[in-house]
Amino acid sequence: MDQLTLGDDLRDRGMAAATSSTPPEITQWVDAAIYVCRQRYPMFTSDHVRDYLELRYGCNPDNIGRVIGARMNAAGRRREITATGMTTKSSRPEAHSRRLLIWRGQP
Repeated sequence: MDQLTLGDDLRDRGMAAATSSTPPEITQWVDAAIYVCRQRYPMFTSDHVRDYLELRYGCNPDNIGRVIGARMNAAGRRREITATGMTTKSSRPEAHSRRLLIWRGQP
């Protein structure tokens, strides 16, 4: 296994672990939030998904950050959303200007 394959494998294992250790209803909330964001915004980031989760479900999205990333990646693999190739800085102070992928919803 070369370094690139190892990196992909470790990423996939991490996303699977994040999803499997999260209660199913929260995973469903994240998927619903991604669906709403892809309908509502021409382009969006995980910060939009976090904001929706907090407003709609009253949950603390900081506790489920890993599953948000995993579910967005899964939506991308299902071709529900597409990465634009652009990034932006997170608006959350605790994210320390972390770079976020910008996604576009697919019809």
